Amino acid sequence: MHLAKVPPPLLPKEEMWALAERVCASPHLSRSSRLKDLLHFLCRRAWDEAAEEIKEHEIGVAVFDRHPQFDSSQDTLVRVQASQLRKRLERYFAEEGHDEPFLLEIPRGSYLPVVTHREPPAAAPVTPTPAAPPAGQRRLVWILTALCAVLAATSLRLWMRPTVAPSSGPSVQLFWKNFAANGRENYVVLADSAIAAVQDALRRPIGLDEYVRRSYEKDLDRVPAPPEFRDLVRYLMARRYTSLADVMMVRQIEQLRLLDPARTSVVYARDHNVRAFQTGNNILVGSQRAVPWVHLFDEMMDFHVYDRPGDFHLDQDSASSRRRVENRRPANGEPKLFESDPRGPEGNQGFSIVAYLPNLSKTGNTLILGGTDMSSTEAAGNLLTTESFLVELLRRLPRRNGGALPHFEVLLKTKQVENTNRGFEILALHLH
Repeated sequence: MHLAKVPPPLLPKEEMWALAERVCASPHLSRSSRLKDLLHFLCRRAWDEAAEEIKEHEIGVAVFDRHPQFDSSQDTLVRVQASQLRKRLERYFAEEGHDEPFLLEIPRGSYLPVVTHREPPAAAPVTPTPAAPPAGQRRLVWILTALCAVLAATSLRLWMRPTVAPSSGPSVQLFWKNFAANGRENYVVLADSAIAAVQDALRRPIGLDEYVRRSYEKDLDRVPAPPEFRDLVRYLMARRYTSLADVMMVRQIEQLRLLDPARTSVVYARDHNVRAFQTGNNILVGSQRAVPWVHLFDEMMDFHVYDRPGDFHLDQDSASSRRRVENRRPANGEPKLFESDPRGPEGNQGFSIVAYLPNLSKTGNTLILGGTDMSSTEAAGNLLTTESFLVELLRRLPRRNGGALPHFEVLLKTKQVENTNRGFEILALHLH
């Protein structure tokens, strides 16, 4: 493939590096070690090593610890992070870097960083004064102007009505400020719905190491099922599917402005990595089957959805199926096993686990919002984003030095009718 010749730089290399370091020291990148690592790697390859092309596979291995055999056509992590980096660069030069005479950019379709002159703002065009129209035309113009004003006002109301953000109450703000006070990067991790289907097909759980290395794929050939079934599962695994409950939770967080968008990334579970659980805040949305990263916190957590072989089957939502949650450290009067009632005329029951825990290095926070089904995951999100629900929970939590909230776990019993959440109750609350 013929590569276009890279144009000579506009600045000496030392000045380009100084520009990159100013960007990395800004609030837009200073708290995101992954994006800083990515920018440093791209600049080093382009400026210090004079690379004429930087490949996606090379970035995945060197920056994001991907296995040398990983398939960049299926794993979108590099493209997602590069897109995030481009947005952060644009915001830097539009805000605190607005006086920078040069711009640092990563053009779309390439991973080579370039330094360009900032274009001066365009002068406002001089519009000649038009001649006054005849009286009849003036009347027509007035009518059309009035009609356009009415249409504009109506359109504005229609446009604004569905996008007016709901307000969050003091209890919601009190809880979510824990993800702003420590100044770390936030990662909202969406469930991998396809891996949940694979576990049901294999009739067994998939561990985190197996999930990261994708070694479970070879077991599909041993599943006693028609070849087209195995092909369908592989088709699912080649794509990124998540549940509607996850998407609605992210939308609620965004509408309530609970996380700073300048240091928040939404990532797919399959594209995440262990380092983020050591350096940042993580919000995991989905069941532990669909977000295997939950297993990093197994030893911390008291409540665990049962993973017995009998609980993995493709008729998981049948009327005879029950949900079970193990209580590994029961308090006085609590059972060791919570089990849902059979589905009845008023719907069926499920469970939600809300776990607010420290990250792996105890320098940030981890929030796990999981359920035994989609509507139960929705209930977990509702608990932490609805003032009337959260105020009751916070009343039961003690305060630590400075009024800080302790880490905790909550187990909810949920009720669903036709896969729609119809309420929940708190079964157990454990402090950490």
